[in-house]
This record gives sequence, C-alpha cells and structure tokens, in this order.
Amino acid sequence: MDDSSDEDAHHSTPQTLHVPTPLIHSIRLSTNLDCNIFLKMENIQPSGSVKMRGIGNFCYKATETRGHDIQLICGCGLNTVLAVAYSARQLGVSAIVVMPKTTDSSLCDIVRSEGAQLIVHGNDWEAADNHARKLVKRNGVYVPSSDHVDVWEGHSTIIHELKTQLGNVAPAAIVCPVGGGGLMNGVITGLQEIGWKEVPVIAVETHGSNAFQASVVAGRLVSIPNISTMATSLVAKSVSPKSLELSLVHPVVPFAVSDAMAADASRLFAEDNKVIVEVAAGAGLSLCYTHIIKEILPSLSNDSVVVVIVTGGSDINLSKLDEYSKKYTRPPVLVKSGSEVFLKIGDKLTHIPHLEIHGPLGISADDTSKMESNHSHNKYQ
Repeated sequence: MDDSSDEDAHHSTPQTLHVPTPLIHSIRLSTNLDCNIFLKMENIQPSGSVKMRGIGNFCYKATETRGHDIQLICGCGLNTVLAVAYSARQLGVSAIVVMPKTTDSSLCDIVRSEGAQLIVHGNDWEAADNHARKLVKRNGVYVPSSDHVDVWEGHSTIIHELKTQLGNVAPAAIVCPVGGGGLMNGVITGLQEIGWKEVPVIAVETHGSNAFQASVVAGRLVSIPNISTMATSLVAKSVSPKSLELSLVHPVVPFAVSDAMAADASRLFAEDNKVIVEVAAGAGLSLCYTHIIKEILPSLSNDSVVVVIVTGGSDINLSKLDEYSKKYTRPPVLVKSGSEVFLKIGDKLTHIPHLEIHGPLGISADDTSKMESNHSHNKYQ
C-alpha cells in the first residue's frame, strides 16, 4: 500500500521547472524568405519567458545544494523576478522580490500571487537590484539574471530540445536576442555539447543597448553607461565575460536593430500568430520581418532552416501593442553590423555615417528622406 500523502507529492521537487516548448514552422515567414523559419516558442513558459529555463535551473540547484531553508532574493529585471517567484513556489522555498515603483500593478499582483514577498523600491531596475543585494543574509541566495553557470546550463536545454525537434539536422543559424548574455551563453554551450559547433548564433541587440556588439568590436568588455531602449529585457550595461569568451570559440554574428523595428516585429508576430510578445523578442523576429536575415545569410536556400528563439516576456500588453501599431508600422530598416551602420533603401543596404541611438527609429525623418532622395537621384544618373 502506498502511504505517501498528497502533501508529500505536492512538495516533491521536480528535476526541471521549465516546460518543453513547441517549434513552429512559420509558413508566412518561410514563404516570404524562401527558406524555412522555425519559431522556438519560449513565450509559453510558466513565468512567461525564456528566463524560466535559466532561472529555474539556478533556483533548483540552489535548493539541491543548500536545502529548503534558503530564501531566494532577486531584483534584476521583470522576467527574471517573475521566474524567481514562480520557482520559489514550485520548490517550496521563500523568496523576496524587489521591483521598482514604476512597475505595473498587474505585474506586482503576479508576484504576490506566487507567494513571494514583494518590496517596491527605487525608480528603475538598477535601484531595485542594488536594494535586493543588500537584503541577502545568511540563508539568502541572490539570484542573478545572466552571469552564472547554472543559468547557462538551464538555457542550454533549448538546444537539446531543438536537436530532437529538428531530427538531428543542424540549422543554418539560430537567432538569439541578447541582454546580459545568459541565454546566448546557454545556446552556445548547448551547441558545443551536441556537436553543432559550426552553427552560427546571430546575437541581436538594439542600438541603445548593444554592450555585446560593442565588446566584440573592441575585443574587450565594454560598458554602455547611458542605455536607451524600449526593449527593457535587453537592458544591460555590460554582458557576461563568458559571452565574449564564447564568441572567440564559436561563430557569432553580433547585430543591432532599432527599437522601432523590434516593436513593429512584435506587432506583425501578433497578427501572424495571435500571440503577443515584448519588444525584446521582437528584436530577433525583426531580422525575418525586414528580410535582413537574407543579408546576414546570403546562402540561404529553400532547404535551409533558421531557428528564431521567441523569448516571450511580460513587458507587453494590448495597449502597448496598439501604440506600436500607431507609431512604428513599417519603420526605416536601420541596422548595425560590427561598427558599420546601414539603412535599407529599396532592396539594398546603404552605408550611413551614424545613427541616433536615443530615438526609437535610429534616424530622423529628414535624414531618411535625404538618403532615399539621393538614392533615387543616383539610380537614374
């Protein structure tokens, strides 16, 4: 006779806190791009974003090594703290979550409903994170957003799933949004582990928060002092040192897009899939919706497979999506590859001397008109 109780079953520790996610073949994008675009739908994770994989693994490992008397403490970003709150409830441990005063009340309610102690502090996530670090006591465990091996290990599970879902056929590339570098570190680690060492990772940031791209160009870690981006989940003054290290041993293409491109991609993705994702996820998707992926990978053919990690995220709602539709529908396609900036005019990328990182378009309307006018004039000379 089984004498285990329902309560024991309820508190049993799972081996993983994330869920396997579907890999969806996007017919519309695949048709438009003459290749096979697959969407790894991380938006369906229990906490709403891909952070569930890395943060869930970190929290699980913390309880595994230190027991259930610990207190998880975090204040480093919306999707991270939501993953911590969920993980704590699932693991049966306490958690303190610090969120800035500007956080939407509905998101604060989610944290409370998970049973975490919520502290509202500061006007931004930097202040919230600094306060969270001060709260760590003897049994406290500070949960980082990106820079920890257990976070990378959790994110690497994406690649092991992809290997099965793709029938062990390596894709032509994987498109991966980059903030602090935790997700990318896990993706590259996973690729190395399964032997897909030649599969390039297209690391996508926004112009106003491109610490990884700047670091690769400089050949050293670079800090971005004044970050300006709508993609709040990609905000990071610097990336993990491991990110730069991995970029030296694995093919990585650092790429940056405008906030407007990312926002418009979020809108188009919602129209195509009836699912909403935040601007950070839109950054990666924008390479497909603008066809820039064909410029990055000119050898793509009808048989080629490109996987886009749809990171999801909770910094999105219908009101924001409506705002994107009104302000950013079909914006100028302005991208940065390495240290060079290009504006797409017609079907070609034209080099331009600079970009405006503090504006969502990355370029003024006057400059866009001048560039297009010069292009038309030169075309008919």
